[in-house]
Amino acid sequence: MATARVIGPVIGALYLAGGLAVLTVVAFGGGARPVSPALVAIGPVAMLAGGAVVRWGHHLPRSVFHLLVFLGTTLISVVVYTAPDPASAMALASIYSFVAVAAFFLFALPVASAYLVLALAACTVVLPMRGVPAGPVVALAVVMAAIGLVVATLARRASAASLDGLTGLANRRGFDDALEETVRIAGRTGADLSVALVDIDHFKSINDQHGHAAGDELLRTVADEWLPRVPRGSVLARHGGDEFALLLPAHAGPAALAVVEQLRRASAGVPLSIGVAEHEPGEPTSQFMRRADSALYRAKAAGRARSVLAEDR
Repeated sequence: MATARVIGPVIGALYLAGGLAVLTVVAFGGGARPVSPALVAIGPVAMLAGGAVVRWGHHLPRSVFHLLVFLGTTLISVVVYTAPDPASAMALASIYSFVAVAAFFLFALPVASAYLVLALAACTVVLPMRGVPAGPVVALAVVMAAIGLVVATLARRASAASLDGLTGLANRRGFDDALEETVRIAGRTGADLSVALVDIDHFKSINDQHGHAAGDELLRTVADEWLPRVPRGSVLARHGGDEFALLLPAHAGPAALAVVEQLRRASAGVPLSIGVAEHEPGEPTSQFMRRADSALYRAKAAGRARSVLAEDR
């Protein structure tokens, strides 16, 4: 599932392309029926909306993008129904494929499947009403389903690139993406945000004495113990080597420190050093993480097996 930083440009671009397709039919379409005022209006409106979403979409909550996909499906149905002739209706119905692209690229599989079913239902209802034979309608439905399948497969592969193969947690890339978006949201809303960096004490000695298989098993143990216990909405990642990172939205520094202390005690058999930092308004992510890393260093220097909250910058 994509982030808001990606969703805005993708949906905006699809609206722009859809609006351009409508304007093309308005300009070059013909037939017995004149071009309807609705068709004339929807093209420019879709393009204006698309440009706005490309420019400002990263500020919008995720719920708005769901509304945009649903609204897009509705607008496509309107332009297909008001097309001047069956050929134009069939051409405009190809825009339904944009729904399949947007849904499976941007949203989770169950939600994306629901959007695809909605688009297929609209397609198979509206096109026959405009005099399009059953054959082309079925062919378009098959193409839409195939596009959804291909995009879903590619999206899953792209998502896997952000996961750690050993623990199943987010990897550094996945964590950094989540961090950038969460910092952006916190900057807009003023919400609290903290991050914790977690290091397994004496991990190198474990690898040297018992082998890398034992070290890998220890990493999986920490991940399995922590993941069910982290607060809802948090992001737990393997940040690299024996280091984990925990992103804690809606947590100020002291609250985040309390959370990681509970988690550290839950892993009593594994000595952990933890550095926690609270995000400050306007602070770059690099500085934010640097302060968490400094707190982790202080925890190690103070004797390890403890959690330390970073001081203000």
